Amino acid sequence: MSERTYKLQKGDQVVMHTCMEHDHPDNFGKIWTCRSDEFQHKGHDYGSIFLEGFSGSFSTEFLQKVDVSALVDSLQQQVAQLQEMSKLHTSGAKQLVQDLHTLRMDRDELRKALEWYADKEKYEEIFIPGIEEYQSPPILDDVGQVARTALGRE
Repeated sequence: MSERTYKLQKGDQVVMHTCMEHDHPDNFGKIWTCRSDEFQHKGHDYGSIFLEGFSGSFSTEFLQKVDVSALVDSLQQQVAQLQEMSKLHTSGAKQLVQDLHTLRMDRDELRKALEWYADKEKYEEIFIPGIEEYQSPPILDDVGQVARTALGRE
């Protein structure tokens, strides 16, 4: 294991590793705050420190300093990105609903036009009683006007 080039200080945040205390369910992955600067007990060659919420001193050999502020910044950026994505998805969903409504209206207009053209009576001459004449079929007078209206071209 390589020698650390820094000393832990009061307020630093650390996690335990490779020790018996690390494996305890209450400590595993927990971020501890140093309540003292790193020091050496008289007659010992290893560093010790006091941790908030931990009884007694703890060997610094089994502690890793963590940069929680960088993690918080990263998480805040991720939250902001997710919020932006949520806005985009919401606005996209609103646009899809509007588009669907428009498509349904267009479909209804086109169906109405198709039904008009599908009506066999539109192709038959119309007999006008009293003057005993026939009027040309409505399809000839239409010359595509119903279709152009349904397609939005007139």
